[in-house]
Amino acid sequence: RRRSMGVTSSVSRCPTFVRNMSWGTGEENEAALCSQESMKRTGKESETKFIVSLELDAKHCTKMADVTLGKVIGHGSSATVFRCRIRGKAAACKQSVVAPLRGKVGINSIDLLKNECSIWSHISHKNVVGFLGAAFDGPCFCLLCEYMQDGSLFNKHERRRTSRASPLTEHVLLDQLQQVASGMRYLHAHEPPIIHRDLKSANVLLDGKRLAIADFGLARYQAIDMTAETGTYRWMAPEIIRHGRYCARCDVYSYAMLTTEMLTDQTPFNELCSREAALKAANGYRPTLPEGTPGWVKDLLVSSWAQDVQTRPTFQDICDFLAETALEVSGQGGGTSYARYTRHRSVILSKP
Repeated sequence: RRRSMGVTSSVSRCPTFVRNMSWGTGEENEAALCSQESMKRTGKESETKFIVSLELDAKHCTKMADVTLGKVIGHGSSATVFRCRIRGKAAACKQSVVAPLRGKVGINSIDLLKNECSIWSHISHKNVVGFLGAAFDGPCFCLLCEYMQDGSLFNKHERRRTSRASPLTEHVLLDQLQQVASGMRYLHAHEPPIIHRDLKSANVLLDGKRLAIADFGLARYQAIDMTAETGTYRWMAPEIIRHGRYCARCDVYSYAMLTTEMLTDQTPFNELCSREAALKAANGYRPTLPEGTPGWVKDLLVSSWAQDVQTRPTFQDICDFLAETALEVSGQGGGTSYARYTRHRSVILSKP
């Protein structure tokens, strides 16, 4: 029987952290901006009171006086991301509104921000964007994280498409897929599991050859089955589109859609509008693969985008399969490795 790696089934009562925000692709509403002038007006007393309420470790509490904001580098549905420096060190600042601003009530609540800090501040993995701290000024709450200088995969795909670049080599594709799968395996193996629910190219950032999963915004704690629609339509699992019960393997479906992006430099179902893409995906429609797609990629996709949730592999299964695939692709496998590759291939293609 396939290892669960912390996956929550539709009848599970295991507590699960769920995230519910994205750093956008242009399909989300632009976040409200807080100017640096507004941030400077906040008194030390209110800042201290809010930071204390977050119950963060002292090492994660940052004073806004130590943060210098730079240019805007991204927008999300309820936040704006700035390049910044923390005491001279390059970082990124995700800024959210937590109080009324110009008559409008901010999207975020204090309780959800506390959960977000609690989750992100306890996560550490090379393929997950690192958490550096939190700060509060005026109506704005700031999450500080490492700066990934090469932006998102979404933007990279857009640049490649515009320049008509050649497809990724098999070795590069495999390496990128392994990195994302490794980060997701870590999240799903966490206790309790962390379900991303919006895995897509806009939420995978690059720093040189390193890929890291971003955005754990507005996470909430749930102890029972999940049914709410969340995520971005083109990457959204069919069971979520249908408002059905879902589990951690909804991220595996999104991973398959991300894989098609890497293959084509195109967003999934790019020939369809977002809502039409979601409706067709819910009924079993899948993206067309380009000619010459390697057999191992087809195997990975067929299993990962399966309509039946329980036939999808876990990220542990995927990592095992890709590790053996890497040996075969590099020519270092040998007979024993090929046997392992065949075994892992049968696992990701088989039903539990």
